[in-house]
Amino acid sequence: MSGVCDPRSRLATIGRLFYERGWTWAAAGNLSARADDGSFWITASDTCKGELTATDFLRVALADGQVLEGGPDRRPPAETAIHRAIYETQETATACLHGHSVEAILASRGRDPVVLPRVEMAKALGVWDDGTPTGLPVFANHPDVASIGRAVATFLCDHPRPLPALIVRDHGVTAWGQSLSDALRHYEAVEFLLALIAGGF
Repeated sequence: MSGVCDPRSRLATIGRLFYERGWTWAAAGNLSARADDGSFWITASDTCKGELTATDFLRVALADGQVLEGGPDRRPPAETAIHRAIYETQETATACLHGHSVEAILASRGRDPVVLPRVEMAKALGVWDDGTPTGLPVFANHPDVASIGRAVATFLCDHPRPLPALIVRDHGVTAWGQSLSDALRHYEAVEFLLALIAGGF
């Protein structure tokens, strides 16, 4: 693993935050960050995000999703396809965070897109009161998550300057950024705005 950036400790810290804030439940959600060699680290499937250790991560090739490093008894989460779609289409994205909050499920029902409230918190997503679109794209949920990944890739290719987040209906939010701190800020802002919507704002 020489020369490969290892973000597992920071991702584990973020995982605990997600769990404590109710953004992930049971073994839901997944967190990833690019390495510096055309791969990325991602939480393995069936891991509690509040109890992550270094053994709960896999290093996956961006090109084909092949597992390059990690325990033989671990497998990538189905949402790896969504992470790959984001990394392949958003060149500046180096981190991608996905959760399963109650608010995200409630806000995604009957809305497409989810129009985010124009309150101060929206500025954390680069949204200002200048006509910037505030519609969070909503993708249909499918048991075949690879198909969601393909839909995400198509959307992002067709929208070169999207909000740094999306939502899968009845599933959850995925947010990304140029660093783990950026991705966390974007994710946190989206969850705040979705909580306003779920609360009837």
